Amino acid sequence: MNKFIARLEKHKMKNFPMLIIAIAFVIFIIMIIGFLNQNDEDSSTIYVTEDAELRTGPSAAYPEIKSIDKGQHFHKIGKTGKWIEVVSNNKKEKGWVAGWHTNLDIQADTNPNEKPLKDKTIVLDPGHGGSDQGASSNTSKKSTEKVYTLKTAKELKSLLEKEGAKVKMTREVDEYVTLDDRNIKGDAYISIHNDSLKSSKANGSTVYWFKDNQKALAETLSASLQKKALLTNKGARQENFQVLRQTNVPAVLLELGYISNPTDEDMITDQLHRQILEKAVVDGLRAYFSQ
Repeated sequence: MNKFIARLEKHKMKNFPMLIIAIAFVIFIIMIIGFLNQNDEDSSTIYVTEDAELRTGPSAAYPEIKSIDKGQHFHKIGKTGKWIEVVSNNKKEKGWVAGWHTNLDIQADTNPNEKPLKDKTIVLDPGHGGSDQGASSNTSKKSTEKVYTLKTAKELKSLLEKEGAKVKMTREVDEYVTLDDRNIKGDAYISIHNDSLKSSKANGSTVYWFKDNQKALAETLSASLQKKALLTNKGARQENFQVLRQTNVPAVLLELGYISNPTDEDMITDQLHRQILEKAVVDGLRAYFSQ
């Protein structure tokens, strides 16, 4: 050993062993950092790179479960689009987080300056019309469904066009349109209705879908309505309506309140409340087309 050290001193390399140790330590640190910052989408463990939200579904339209902090770790259990389904280590927290808030190499959903509805064709179908008045109220207002589905559709059309969408209407006046003639193609189809039952206690909004390719749109719109609207939210439900069955595009049938319920009727006939509903529908469509 003394001879080895003497040789190092002779060649001015006495600190060579320390240099080797230092290099090995640096390589070790680099490997650790690389492991912690892995961005393999197939990894079962992810961590949050910035403060974010845990949501009930794979879009920003879904309700927030709770806020999550930078550095929190989760197990990845699923993926839809750019959203990751996760569960906490203790299995107590489960939900969806936007992939761009994690260590996975996922680009942000959209540029905030872009409009996801731009050039999308949205078909609006105001239910009933003409000789078919649809449901009606039993109050002194005598409100009829065909009147307020058309009002809602026209107001919604204006909002969508401001987002850059192209809007097709199945009717623009008080006229009868057959179900077959309501089958218009687009990127999304929204049939607008008001519900009714003999009991005046029934209330709330429901989003109906039928085909598998309609479910995601229905759930996204339902979540958006739940977040903003004053109506009781009954969720997204599957139902075999012809207007949904006869189209192959993502389509939903909205029941925006019970016209047979006096409280719901007041909201249906109030323009300010309708604007809240319409804004929620627009937000839901923006979230859907951003996925």
